Amino acid sequence: MLSRPNKTSNYTTFMATILISTGLLILSQNTNAKDKCKDIDNKEEQIKCYEEKEEETKKKLASTREKIESTQKTIQDLSNQLNVTQSELQDVQNSIDEIINELELIKENLEDTREKLADKIDFRNNIIRNYSKRSIFNDIELFLPSENNQNLNGFQASIWLHAFNKKLNDESLKVIGILNSEVTQYETDKADTEELKEELENTQASLISLQNDLAYKKTNEEKEAEELEEKENGYEEELEELQDKILSIKASMENGTVGDYEKVSAKTPEPPFKPAFGAFSYGAYTHYKGMSQYGAKGRAKDGKDYEDIIEFYYKAGIKKKDDFPSEICVQGYGNMDFQKYLYGIAEMPSDWPEDALKAQAIAARSYAYRYYKNGTCICTTQSCQVFLKSKSDNPPSKWKEAVDDTKKKIIDGDVVAYYSSTTGGYIENVGWDVNGNWPGDAYEKKADSPWFYKAWYTKSYNDSSTCDHDHPWLTETEMADILNSWVVYTKGSSNEKSHISPLSDCWGGDPYSPDEMAEKADKYGYKYTSVSNVDIEISNNGYTSEVIFETNEGTVRINGDTFKTVFNLRAPGYVSIRSRLYDLERRD
Repeated sequence: MLSRPNKTSNYTTFMATILISTGLLILSQNTNAKDKCKDIDNKEEQIKCYEEKEEETKKKLASTREKIESTQKTIQDLSNQLNVTQSELQDVQNSIDEIINELELIKENLEDTREKLADKIDFRNNIIRNYSKRSIFNDIELFLPSENNQNLNGFQASIWLHAFNKKLNDESLKVIGILNSEVTQYETDKADTEELKEELENTQASLISLQNDLAYKKTNEEKEAEELEEKENGYEEELEELQDKILSIKASMENGTVGDYEKVSAKTPEPPFKPAFGAFSYGAYTHYKGMSQYGAKGRAKDGKDYEDIIEFYYKAGIKKKDDFPSEICVQGYGNMDFQKYLYGIAEMPSDWPEDALKAQAIAARSYAYRYYKNGTCICTTQSCQVFLKSKSDNPPSKWKEAVDDTKKKIIDGDVVAYYSSTTGGYIENVGWDVNGNWPGDAYEKKADSPWFYKAWYTKSYNDSSTCDHDHPWLTETEMADILNSWVVYTKGSSNEKSHISPLSDCWGGDPYSPDEMAEKADKYGYKYTSVSNVDIEISNNGYTSEVIFETNEGTVRINGDTFKTVFNLRAPGYVSIRSRLYDLERRD
């Protein structure tokens, strides 16, 4: 009696396992052909396979959700931008297309799961229905042998059946639990997928809305930008015209001469504050060609005759023309006697040394002869040579003698006899005009040229207008402002550059205040507030090549020509640098 229950128990377990495994085998055979788990015979491993597949679907859903959230954030970030490129929008669309493809794969996996679960659910429901018919034996059969089990009486069969049902119950409940879990997971995954699909549709709609909104904004902004550009161009042109006017006046290229104008004072007024910064020009209104009139005076005082003077400045000798014309056409006066025309040249004071006057007479005759040869009338202003009819009618004796003593004499060769009052000690194709060291031994300095080392703050040498700044000095703050202007001039936009102009009321325009200029310079990495020292470097070719400042930003080296332009654009009143060769001083 004790051995039968053991055999019965083992047999019961075996039969229950066979029944459950058979059911699962039948179930697996009915699944979709894409099911990679269908060929696994072991029940536990097969269940594990399905669990791994479901876990993979979960990961794909989680990854897809992250991508949708990332795409939504990208759209939100782009919505906050004023300028979104088409490539950025296309990147978002590409992300959405990628998510759509992933959702399609998830959908296919869920469809496979749905087909498998349909068979599994039927199997589960059959098991449940069978359990609803719990009893196979009635009360009489319980104590009688069974037809199919002749070796067992009813009671024995009942015991065997009880053990079988118990084992079958345990295994079935396990399977039912797994199936219920799969059904639940499927429904959850399906719901998540539908939710993601809805979110993706909303994301797609957001992108379309963003694209439409950006297209609308772009159209409006392009139109507005076009209108503003037209206004800005007109405004910038106006300011550029003002800047050209400023530079024309402050860095005038007039070819001025000494003439018979009242001699200007060479004395520079003392600074009304300290420290003070001043810019001193070597010469002014010069083309750096031909004879320096003050240089000719200095050379004459140094014992050079007019032939030496002509030879030095023009690198040519003097010749006398026997067929020299008797007349020349003069604008406003018609044909005049050539010699009488020269009596009226007002380019050099008549009390200067005789050889300087003779050199001037020969240079003026040679210059006028060029007009005669070209068949044009010569003008009477500094654009040609200054001519005064009153001087021609009553010439000073020394000047008349210089003209008469050099009659018919001109510079040999094809020479344009340019000249100017003060070249600053250097002349093109000639070199330094010195007898020793420059600048102390420059001939123009020896001749006391008032323009050899001059701080300019009047409109011109014969116009004493000061534009509300009656001295040439700048404060340290004003010099720092010019350095900030240099930063804006070299690094700023065209619009910012157009606001570099003097703060004096007489200029007009729309100049930046010192604080605004400093703010703009700071934007480009520099903001000058103090200047402790200044120095210059001069090229062997006769120009200021570099200006060096010691500042709160360290040592600053600026191209000489660039600094001259910025200085003239920003310095107050008519304070200016009038020549390419100049110096800067700081006085404490």
